[in-house]
Amino acid sequence: MAAKQLTGDTVETLLAVQGVGLAPGRGERLAQGLKASIGASLEDPARSELELDAEPCGFVLGLQQCKAK
Repeated sequence: MAAKQLTGDTVETLLAVQGVGLAPGRGERLAQGLKASIGASLEDPARSELELDAEPCGFVLGLQQCKAK
């Protein structure tokens, strides 16, 4: 799902499926924040240098490489 497709109704539905209820209007506010957050992470130039998604355990390997030696 692209960030541009997120709506308040979508966020409310996704959270309702997980058993999380929201106050009226909160879904729209969360959708706006998620759009900004997702957009910023997609534009991050450092993200392209990370190979965390290259293989299933890439995240674990990335964490191991970041540990203080």
